[in-house]
Amino acid sequence: METLFVIIMIVLFFLLMAFVFSTALLTPLIGKKNFLFVIGLGFVVGLIGGAFFIAPVYDDLPDMARALYMTTSDQAEVITLNISTDSNVNQAIDTVRKIPGVQSVESGEITVKTTGINSVWRSSLESRITTANTNITSGKVISDDTIIVQVKPGSDPTDVIKKLKSWMVLVSGIDIKFSIVQVKLMVDASKVDEVVKQLPQGEVVVTDISGPVEKEIQTLKNTLPNKNNIILFCGFLGVIVGLVGMFIDTIISGLKGFKKGIRKKKDD
Repeated sequence: METLFVIIMIVLFFLLMAFVFSTALLTPLIGKKNFLFVIGLGFVVGLIGGAFFIAPVYDDLPDMARALYMTTSDQAEVITLNISTDSNVNQAIDTVRKIPGVQSVESGEITVKTTGINSVWRSSLESRITTANTNITSGKVISDDTIIVQVKPGSDPTDVIKKLKSWMVLVSGIDIKFSIVQVKLMVDASKVDEVVKQLPQGEVVVTDISGPVEKEIQTLKNTLPNKNNIILFCGFLGVIVGLVGMFIDTIISGLKGFKKGIRKKKDD
């Protein structure tokens, strides 16, 4: 949410509170009905202001805090991407590596979707999969059509999948339908949004953003009260503003008397 828009929303809420205050000023203290009117008006107007002006700002508070944390943090965030091996993975990685703010790019595990893997082949594939390519460090069959393959840092994912595909068809008759490479970027916290915008569209998918800033945001989300409670608080704030306007003369007189009492004690 733009800063100007936030300011406008907050100003509009304060204008509603000013309306409640001025209405209460014009309400003479001549009975119980006026007292209830001010309470009711303040509560309703406060709820309306909270729902339409404060709640939208409140919803965007984590994003505003994220922007602030990013501009002040000197630590790195981790952006996790998925890239299909049907595309040119190496070219996509080279493109991402050149984006300003990216400190490093590292390809990680590869999720491989296959034709059916029966129980007989499950343990055999896991124990022998490293022979398919020297860059494969391990493999785990997590379902009857999915294998998670761990590779050495700096490996060529396209080459790994090409050799793995040939090997699997040869030894088991199991074919690879498609595969996805997980790529992790170390990015300057202040450049995360810019990096995400410059990622090659249609070639990569952002699956996760983590790091010190995201931890701070999660902590903030856990400490923030429920939005409905904020709206209810705005309603009660309207009541308080109305009562202050209604009894402003009494309040001012009391403050003057309090000041006189303090001065009198000092003089004594």
